[in-house]
Amino acid sequence: MGTKNREGELGLVGRILGRSFFQRHWRHAALLIALVLTGIGLFAAPLRAALGPALPVVQAVHTYGGLLYGLGLVVLSLRLFPWPPRGARAMHRIAFGLVVLLVASGIGLLVGGTLRGISTWVHALAAAGLVIYIVVHLYEERPKQLLARLRERRRAARDGRPQPGLPRRALLRWGVGALVAIPAAYYLPGMLRLGLGAAIGGRPSGGLSEASGTLPGFVPYTITNGFPDIPVSAYRLRVEGLPSGRREFSFQELTAQPAETRRIDFTCVTGWAVDGVRFYGTDLQDFLTALGWQRDAQPWVKFSSGDGAYTDSLTAQQIARYRPLIAWRIDGLPLPRTQGAPVRLVVPGMYGYKSVKWLVGIGVGKNVVMGYWEQYGYPQNAYLGSYSGI
Repeated sequence: MGTKNREGELGLVGRILGRSFFQRHWRHAALLIALVLTGIGLFAAPLRAALGPALPVVQAVHTYGGLLYGLGLVVLSLRLFPWPPRGARAMHRIAFGLVVLLVASGIGLLVGGTLRGISTWVHALAAAGLVIYIVVHLYEERPKQLLARLRERRRAARDGRPQPGLPRRALLRWGVGALVAIPAAYYLPGMLRLGLGAAIGGRPSGGLSEASGTLPGFVPYTITNGFPDIPVSAYRLRVEGLPSGRREFSFQELTAQPAETRRIDFTCVTGWAVDGVRFYGTDLQDFLTALGWQRDAQPWVKFSSGDGAYTDSLTAQQIARYRPLIAWRIDGLPLPRTQGAPVRLVVPGMYGYKSVKWLVGIGVGKNVVMGYWEQYGYPQNAYLGSYSGI
């Protein structure tokens, strides 16, 4: 009677998520699968590039879906979570704890400020933990049972007894879960590196990892799924389109230019931000003007990355307003490889996709030039607030 009353209290939520343990289990699994897949889509550079204009939709589903699911779970955990019968709750308690950590750290990422750094680590580690849990849970629940059933079928065939059938529906559900777990497990090392930094995989050549603690809060994004390794000794910055012709600067020549330190709030279009980052470098407008740049005749400036794929652009008006920096130091240290070493562009007041990492080329001209993400529908004038993906 008590159980019936308790299930009756669930009302609409109970009918949606199910009253029995197995109903709740698989419907919760479906919700978590959606969150895991959208999270991987935001985390993995090749998937972000492939999503293109659909990226804001995926981001909204992950952000708001995660908040609604997580907050509902925390507030009504005993009613909503698929707690199994007594004696088998250990794994589910772990899953519940990981989901709570993901929700709490996700809120921290949205709040930003001083919470951003620790929230980034916790979110990455909790996501990695959830992926590990899913893989272990899939193995514990189905392959063991399937192997036992197959052994029983062989024994029955040998003894001439009727062979037990295979649990086809359960195997189908397990197969779907496995298809989700495979890409999640593929990106598991990246999640662990983001959460643990130098503790796993060592330090990248060229500097400290963002996740190591020196640069808390940064999420290293690329569109090539790798970080170019450009030695300082081999670095060259090409400047093209000037009336005086093409110019080329070594790292030593570039860093000999007048330089300054600026405190910049770095904001990514995907929602995270790191406040008060100290970048050191030379002012882009002053640098180009000294080389003879004619702003009125050459109002478009294109920037190329050393990854061989990424580009972006700014107008002369944007450069005059936002005063971008050609930077080679961050928070008093040389740029890490994952932050664009040896040299990157930093555009204060604009989303991070305008701040081209591994800067190796600058071209000035009179024709309109669209950058990589602008070709997928992102605003060219990417001032903070211009994008409604969050």
